[in-house]
Amino acid sequence: MQNKVEANIKNVSKILASSPNIQKALKEKDAVKVQTQVKKILRKLDGVDIITIADMKGIRYAHPNSNRIGERFVGGDEERVIKEGVSYISQAEGTLGVSIRAFEPIFYEGKQLGFVMAGVLYEDIKKFRMHALITMCGFTLFGILLGVIGALMIARKIRASLLGLEPNEIVYLYRENKAMLDSISEGIIAIDAKGKITLVNDYAIKILNINNPCVVGEYVLDVFPTSRLLEVLKTGESEYNEEQIINDTVILTNRVPIKDGEEIIGAMASFNDRTKIKRLAEEITGVRQIIHALRANTHEFMNKLHLILGLIELNEIDEVKKYIKSVAREQEQIRFFLMKKIKNPTISAIILGKLSRAKELKINMEIDENSYLEKYYKNIQNETLVTIIGNLLDNAMEAIIKKGKEGEIFLRIEDVGETIEIEVVDNGIGIKKEDIKKIFKRGFTTKKEEGGIGLYLVEKSIKQLAGEVFVDSKFKEGTSILVRIPKEVYK
Repeated sequence: MQNKVEANIKNVSKILASSPNIQKALKEKDAVKVQTQVKKILRKLDGVDIITIADMKGIRYAHPNSNRIGERFVGGDEERVIKEGVSYISQAEGTLGVSIRAFEPIFYEGKQLGFVMAGVLYEDIKKFRMHALITMCGFTLFGILLGVIGALMIARKIRASLLGLEPNEIVYLYRENKAMLDSISEGIIAIDAKGKITLVNDYAIKILNINNPCVVGEYVLDVFPTSRLLEVLKTGESEYNEEQIINDTVILTNRVPIKDGEEIIGAMASFNDRTKIKRLAEEITGVRQIIHALRANTHEFMNKLHLILGLIELNEIDEVKKYIKSVAREQEQIRFFLMKKIKNPTISAIILGKLSRAKELKINMEIDENSYLEKYYKNIQNETLVTIIGNLLDNAMEAIIKKGKEGEIFLRIEDVGETIEIEVVDNGIGIKKEDIKKIFKRGFTTKKEEGGIGLYLVEKSIKQLAGEVFVDSKFKEGTSILVRIPKEVYK
């Protein structure tokens, strides 16, 4: 502010000092002409309060107050301009009060005749500063108010477009959705109305065998050439449980349009490996255990037929008769025992199949003579018992195979009071102490074809029935697993 004032009065003093009329009038010592010229100029100027012109003795030839003409200049800061003939800015108190002054020497034909002083009263500067400050504050407040109103309007509009969510809520929702998508064991891919990918999860990238995971924004057919999402986008019709081949893998996929009211704004597909789905379904329902049992029985039966055929070719008819009677007697004993003790035909079939499998592996499998199971139980489904018994026996056989020696398996299925007890004991490789708590976790088992789900399903089935499982094992010695399930028997 002060710099601006000083620059202004300095310019005014220079203009007056260079005026030929003022120079000539001062040369002629004509105070009337000098005063007249100064008054004309002072009336036209804004921001200058005082203009004084004096000679080399400091006698005034012009002053805002005509009565002061002829008197000596007041202030004491004029000596430099008189003695040195230089321009400068100073501050002093004159007849009109304290002022900021600009001094400029007046020359005529190379000789200094006097000087010009243009000044601004300090009180006026304070008033100007206050006025400027008030004006500036006013504009600032107005700007702030306008900015706040504008910001509120923009924020309201943005919030409406974001469904009323706050930024931190949007960030949380984004992270939550991403975590959910990446945790799903199913491929998910979505596109917008232009066919550009807007969403893809890690499992989809794995199934599609995409080298570059950063495919958001890419055209869907460039990434997934056989995708039918564009057809769904065009027709607006959903497609469910459709089979499709990707990288020599048959997948099962669902495709649905994404709508905003009646407008189709995109499409989404979810898909999974059909083989994996089928295998998982078989594990959960117990179908796979039944298939294994039937396969084992078939394999054992074929071995016996091959033996009989060989004896016939050797013309050992008596041996054939003895063998057939021996097999029939053995099978009849097992069948009679199972029919008498295990009245559920599905469970009997599973046990029979596991007996055949144990024989193939040269494992002695013994069933406790006290075993007993009713045909039906109110709260227990056949597939649940198949899952528990089948997986426990499979793991027992696997433990014996890992040990590399012929082994033994003991099976007890007993209806004890209010519970059913299932006990499987083997002398296989056993479980390390630190691993006992891990064996029921998904993925812990080393059976690749089961995807690490066998014992996980066992524990899950037991928990669903409010049962308990107890594991006692010593590494390289064997394992005992006892399952207790509460029951309600049909009357």
